[in-house]
Amino acid sequence: MIENIRKYRGLIIFALVLVVIALVFGFKEDLFNSGGGGRPMYKIAGRTYDDNEYRNLGSNSLQLTMALMQSGNMEVFPFLRAMTGTSFEDPEKFFIGRMILRDAKKELGVYPDQQEVFDHIKGMRMFADKDGKFNPEAYTNFVDRYLGQIGLSEVDLQDLVSDMLASSKISGIIGSGLSANRDVAAKDLALSQQQIDGEIARLDIDPYQDKIQPTDEEIKTYWESIQDQFKTEPLRKFSYLIATPNMPVDPEADAEKKDEKESLADAAATDEAKKKKEAEKAKKAAEFADAKRKKQLEIDEQMDEFATKLEDQQGEGFEDLAKEFKLEVKTTELFPQSKPPTELDVKLRASSRGGNAVDELFRINITTDPLSKLSQPIAIGENQWLIARLDGEEKSRNKTWEEAKDEARAQYISEKGAEALKKATQEAYDKIKAALAAGKSFADAAKEAGINETKAFTKITASSTPDTASEPRTLFANTKSVDPGSLAEIVTEADRSFILFVSKREVVKQENAEAMVDGQVKQAATMNESNAYSGWIAAKIEEAKVVQLYRQ
Repeated sequence: MIENIRKYRGLIIFALVLVVIALVFGFKEDLFNSGGGGRPMYKIAGRTYDDNEYRNLGSNSLQLTMALMQSGNMEVFPFLRAMTGTSFEDPEKFFIGRMILRDAKKELGVYPDQQEVFDHIKGMRMFADKDGKFNPEAYTNFVDRYLGQIGLSEVDLQDLVSDMLASSKISGIIGSGLSANRDVAAKDLALSQQQIDGEIARLDIDPYQDKIQPTDEEIKTYWESIQDQFKTEPLRKFSYLIATPNMPVDPEADAEKKDEKESLADAAATDEAKKKKEAEKAKKAAEFADAKRKKQLEIDEQMDEFATKLEDQQGEGFEDLAKEFKLEVKTTELFPQSKPPTELDVKLRASSRGGNAVDELFRINITTDPLSKLSQPIAIGENQWLIARLDGEEKSRNKTWEEAKDEARAQYISEKGAEALKKATQEAYDKIKAALAAGKSFADAAKEAGINETKAFTKITASSTPDTASEPRTLFANTKSVDPGSLAEIVTEADRSFILFVSKREVVKQENAEAMVDGQVKQAATMNESNAYSGWIAAKIEEAKVVQLYRQ
């Protein structure tokens, strides 16, 4: 399938004819800047993109990208980072970044050839067998089943891989010459190859919070200054249907119960009889799996047909169409995303984002398009489909004093407790530091500062896992550069703080130290290149003066 380009010959010829016509009659710019004929969504560097292009090259392609990465194809990560920054699951940023990349491909003349794209796809982990070789069947199943479900085709996968390869090449161009300092890498490696001994003193926030007993007047004064921070959750109301395939009954369910009673007979059976029984069992299992697959395909096709008809009707007649398909429509009351009805609190199936069905429903963004209030078919649970219509919503608003006072009280106490903990820790730190300078032990110095219990740690390394019940999560990082006999900087966490004393640091020599430094240098150079490329993309996006047309 992947190398059969002949089936696209007609499409290629048609595209070439369009280009020739455009060149002859002088309307090439209009031809290629007209978008896909849908609702205008974005203007990027003077070109308008519609909702069809956004779904195809943005949201749906992002879902595909995430699926590839989650299947172990980690070469996807640099591309995703370059397109979105750190907002990996933001389809808008992904789309805008990808359009900027496509302009850069044109500007720099970077176009991976078709064979390079094919070879890269063949090397992807998602399409590999257990021996790591390309599995055509796995690839075909992915194209036929998964891509269709998210509204994409094989060509879209190839276009995405082409953009990934181009992104890597352009990154190399932008970041060329950004080498890393080997001496710095060697010092960093030496710091990471240490064993450290020391002691810990801990202060918890609870005693400080318990002392804070504010009056209602104090809380109200506090709330009035920041009341915009206390908001109600948005509420939404939906009509929805859930389609469930009529799955066959597993014939082995009863057989297993019988097997338990017939265990003595099984034990006495000949090897030949056992093999025959296993073969029959395997045959039934294969037949059952095939029957399940057919039922799943039936419901998949039914939901595709339902969604197509609903789209043709511009979303009208949802209930009548459901009756035609013998599906029940249910309607909710207004509810927040955090407390959905049980049926909508079900896990998503085959989603790169993860989460539950309700999360997808609260992503619906109503526009002037009547279809915008409807969800696409959402794969949920083990084998079900959900389609929902947004019937009404109550926007988030500032809470009244009565609604907010308990939350405001808790936040006030939390903030004041944190301030008191910070002050007490600094005072204890200063006392301990002075006592150490006077020749006292860390334990004695801590007691004088009001901390009766300390804890020792020995030979921690970069790979050590701290006991987070009594140690900071960043124990090694906070102590690796501290001179023996000294205190590290105070470590503050949400509900506690730590004073760390380093008594000993010892570098452990590694036999392959030079090779490890080489690896560090290479890794640092790669990161420099990646950062330069991400910065370049961000600058290009700013120059493009992106306009969100759907908001106008």
